Amino acid sequence: MAIDYESIGKRIKSYRSMKNLSQEELGELVSINYRHISNIENGRRFPSLELIVAIANAPDVSADDLLTDNLKHSSSPVDTEIHDLLLDCNHDEKAILTRTLTFLKALLSEFGV
Repeated sequence: MAIDYESIGKRIKSYRSMKNLSQEELGELVSINYRHISNIENGRRFPSLELIVAIANAPDVSADDLLTDNLKHSSSPVDTEIHDLLLDCNHDEKAILTRTLTFLKALLSEFGV
């Protein structure tokens, strides 16, 4: 099975952005140059397992969340279809979709679905 480094990079970028970390700040946290972070996020460089763990630990996310598309059995609660959709959104779009999903979930619970 081939590793999808592009999806890993997108997830790293997404979590980094959610935690309001710049590439420079993440690079400092994991002791690598920000250009290397950029190359990983864009799928041009392939991080080692040690670096994936360090990157996951820096913004306090699960390595499962970074690798979810590459794992047959992931304990991550993230649904890849929804997560992939959110990866392609800007901050405002994510906020709107999150509020919408929260509202729909409450509505479904109210009707016992």
